[in-house]
Amino acid sequence: MHEFCLMKSQSAQVHFNDSGTPVADHFDDVYFSNDSGIDETLHVFIGGNDLSERWQSHNRRDFVIAETGFGTGLNCLVAMQAFKQFCDANPAHPLKHLFILTTEKFPLKKADLRQALNAFPALNQAADALAEQYPVALQGCHRMHFTDFSCTLDLWMGDVHELLPQWHCPRSGLIDAWFLDGFAPSKNPEMWTDALFLQMARLTRQGGTFGTFTAAGIVKRGLRDAGFVVEKRKGFGRKRDMLAGYFDSEKGKQPAPPYSRYNNAPLGNGERIAIVGGGLAAATFAHALAKQGVASSVFCADETLATGASGNRQGGFYPQLHSEASIASQIQALSFLYARRYYNALPSDDYRHQWCGVLQLGFSDAVIDRQQKLADGGVWPDELVRPVSAKEATAISGLPLSDNGLFIPLGGWLSPPDLVHALIKACGDKVTLHLNAKVHNISESSTGVTFSVNNESYTFDRIIMATGADSVLIDTMNALPLRPVRGQVEAIATQAPIDQLNTVLCHKGYMTPQMDSRHALGSTYGKGDTATDVREVDTQTNLATHQKALSSESWIRELEHDGDARASVRLSLPDHQPASGQLTKVNVLWERYQDLTVGKPIDGQAELPEGRIFTLTGLGSRGLTTAPLMAQVLASQLLHQPMPMPEKLLQAVAPQRFMIRNCIRGEAP
Repeated sequence: MHEFCLMKSQSAQVHFNDSGTPVADHFDDVYFSNDSGIDETLHVFIGGNDLSERWQSHNRRDFVIAETGFGTGLNCLVAMQAFKQFCDANPAHPLKHLFILTTEKFPLKKADLRQALNAFPALNQAADALAEQYPVALQGCHRMHFTDFSCTLDLWMGDVHELLPQWHCPRSGLIDAWFLDGFAPSKNPEMWTDALFLQMARLTRQGGTFGTFTAAGIVKRGLRDAGFVVEKRKGFGRKRDMLAGYFDSEKGKQPAPPYSRYNNAPLGNGERIAIVGGGLAAATFAHALAKQGVASSVFCADETLATGASGNRQGGFYPQLHSEASIASQIQALSFLYARRYYNALPSDDYRHQWCGVLQLGFSDAVIDRQQKLADGGVWPDELVRPVSAKEATAISGLPLSDNGLFIPLGGWLSPPDLVHALIKACGDKVTLHLNAKVHNISESSTGVTFSVNNESYTFDRIIMATGADSVLIDTMNALPLRPVRGQVEAIATQAPIDQLNTVLCHKGYMTPQMDSRHALGSTYGKGDTATDVREVDTQTNLATHQKALSSESWIRELEHDGDARASVRLSLPDHQPASGQLTKVNVLWERYQDLTVGKPIDGQAELPEGRIFTLTGLGSRGLTTAPLMAQVLASQLLHQPMPMPEKLLQAVAPQRFMIRNCIRGEAP
């Protein structure tokens, strides 16, 4: 199996021929037919998979298409439009949502993508929506939502042979239909291999179909050997033949992995979902469900939402990146890019924010060295992070600065309380909000989860613990090694010269541009401290941190502060990664994984039992960055939808990861 590693993708080099068709210079092949790209897609992929007929007979809420070779996105857009027409014509049909998983090793630059799609005016609406969300060229999964088309598009950038083994899959398969659309086997032999066909077998549902423009013998034989029934059909235009067929085999099927996300039955119609919490984790998850048409009840212990760590006036929005593509950096980068698209989709007037970028200053020798390694590493595209000189930093920030640094142009700041309220508002009638509703006495059975609120008993089918720092008080959360961290943030009145600050300024602390005539300046980091009183000593610590980091700037020592501040408690975990998934009791985890203590490998027997309690927690100080994607991970798990992260990253945020690590080290609970 290939090692999956995140780094910036190499963009495709293209030119446009006399017909206006884009041609890939690397493969010397066209992206679509010179005659009619739309008609080719309709014939080869929509028709080759018999999608019109299959959608009519489909009895599940989701249909999943996988594509090898995103290219211009033409196939995806045609499929989206065809699905919209189907939904419009069949409003009562059980099929409600289309997922498209597509891969691309050499993504087009946005300008080339737009030029290519301009040739198809009939697709203008879908093409505009794609261009608006088109991601930075970074390897990994980029989830895009197209609400008007009832479609979710996961664009996986990278080599298909590295990507497909990282697609998390139920034992019954994931994919309903394949668009096999890499460049021709003669032009791109590296893609059309037995490894590809075997991964298709692993991922495809029984009866799942494929269509491809090629009728090459190597493709026909490879598909048959992998368990597909293959037939020749009339090709498009001047092509005599094409291939189509379906999967009819157990070849490639494997036991569910120990980190399986699909060990429970998918959410059924009318299931009752309880979400415990009132902050960003609870709100993003409720919103993720609502966007899929799933209702939930949110139980908030306080008089209003966002009274904990999500109650800070302003929060910086940026990823924590390293010079290497570590697991932590991958989670941060992909979560950040998803969150930016996610926030852009909300009504901008519903929450205060500013996409003003984030400037990270090189304020010490150690930091300068780290930043230089990141800049020289070539891992991250400039659209995500780039080095800037002191002169550039001054121009960007609006303040005189003496240090070089790194600039994150897609970052900025948001008001977390505004955001939480905006998300719950966006859920509409899909959320029932209970305030002053502190949950007690959670009890799980085979038929549901029972708990009490204000001496009243409730029973739900599933419960999601999104309780943040309050988790340390809840017995149900004891399976996780919870680490509360107190943080105090100052609200300093705007004054010269910081009234000119145009970007989020980061060093060992951070400072935001003004909101309501105040700047956020923070933050302290008190491990294990759960008190939320405002302390003068913490105020002095925050001011001293800024003065030390910006010691070359005279203006930092002249700032006046009236003591307005707020303290809250964030919840983190030992590896500083979130937890998103099923929450299982310690004794059950030990029973499943104890063989690891004697060096036995984990096999399919270590799969988690069915459970009804889940969690989204441990966001720490990076909730604005990670919450939206972690909510997608959990919602996709509960709904048995494709996962928006590769397997390695899913393992890194699985709640059971700590018990597995302890068992490997021979440590009993």
